[in-house]
Amino acid sequence: MHGYEVVLLRHGETVGYDGDLGLTPRGEEQARERGAALAKEVRPGTEVRMPHARTARAIATGVALRASLVATLGHDDGVGPLYPEPWFDNLRFALHGRGADTSDAVTERLGMTGDLPDWAREYDRFDSDYRSVAAAGGPIEYWLHHPTLYFEPPHVAAHRMWRGIAAVGAGAPDDLLVLVATHSAPMRAFVATALGADPGEPHNLEDIRVRVEPDGAAVVRFREHVIPMSVPAHLPPWIDRAWFESYGREGGTGPSV
Repeated sequence: MHGYEVVLLRHGETVGYDGDLGLTPRGEEQARERGAALAKEVRPGTEVRMPHARTARAIATGVALRASLVATLGHDDGVGPLYPEPWFDNLRFALHGRGADTSDAVTERLGMTGDLPDWAREYDRFDSDYRSVAAAGGPIEYWLHHPTLYFEPPHVAAHRMWRGIAAVGAGAPDDLLVLVATHSAPMRAFVATALGADPGEPHNLEDIRVRVEPDGAAVVRFREHVIPMSVPAHLPPWIDRAWFESYGREGGTGPSV
């Protein structure tokens, strides 16, 4: 395996967080601008892989990003197709005993009245104002510092991001660039666990860069921070391996490369 670069990108500005919603016109433009900028990093012979989280806003970001990348390059040579990758999914929630995207939980919560079950009350503590607080990123800061029963723990989100980073580099060619449309919650957990402190909310289309070497050494870059690490070789014993490995893969996913 050769070394490769992974660029984790937060999705563009979204229509809202009250369900699985897409991008605003500004969000589409953010993705197009970033695609044009990233095209400058694609050298002749570079293979580009483009996994994405399985939400409407991450998919829309990936579509606009790839279209702009190809248009700026003037060709699609080496630019692979978009494909869903559950490792890079949004923050997960235990809804009725199954793992679900938080968009599913908020959609169900907003339709409820009267006495609330425990999971709905926990969601309210996480985000008492579904619109303004979510838009400001406040709930993610709460999640990083307050253990809960129903939300995926930050360290699990960080481990699955690492697992995704390792997976996308399988069989890496001489020059591989991986562009990932994902979400702020797992990105923020990923950086916080690497850095040992929470550097705050990534902006729309802001990136975390991860350079992985053939021996598993890695360098994580976010803003002014440069953190040498190694790709974790195994899961800690308190993560349910069967659930962790199978989540979102019932129908099978992967790159068409």
